[in-house]
Amino acid sequence: VARLWDPQTAPNPKTKKIAREIHQVNRFERKTAEMTEEKKLIVLISHGVSDRMQASNQSKTMTILDGKKVPFEKVDGMDPEQRDRRNELFNISGIRGNYPQFFFVDKNGKTEFFGDYEKFEIINDSSSYPADVLEANPDIETWEKVFGKVVESFS
Repeated sequence: VARLWDPQTAPNPKTKKIAREIHQVNRFERKTAEMTEEKKLIVLISHGVSDRMQASNQSKTMTILDGKKVPFEKVDGMDPEQRDRRNELFNISGIRGNYPQFFFVDKNGKTEFFGDYEKFEIINDSSSYPADVLEANPDIETWEKVFGKVVESFS
């Protein structure tokens, strides 16, 4: 069964996608304990995206991050000067051509995929849950838990 859910050995594209998503969620859950460490946020976007939903999600992302004053590095997938960085991020996430994507970089320079817009939106929405709900469900990821230690640069 473990091999079936391994993104590298899944037998078909649909299973690979599901396996990759499960792998990302599991990796995120393991990393949650480490989220108390300072980290940088990278947002992979594309100024040339033609999909209206992705364009809207990118716009919402920028509005939310700016409104909450979260520092981030923006990597534009359409910028020829950022193509190598874009490809590096695509390789880390395993997802090409879907924007925006979110990554954290730790003090050692290691870049980890955090998620896509859907995950970002869930975190943003969960932060508005009533305090008693959050207290009763400490596993719910909130804005403060995930983005509270984001820094512009490491001192």
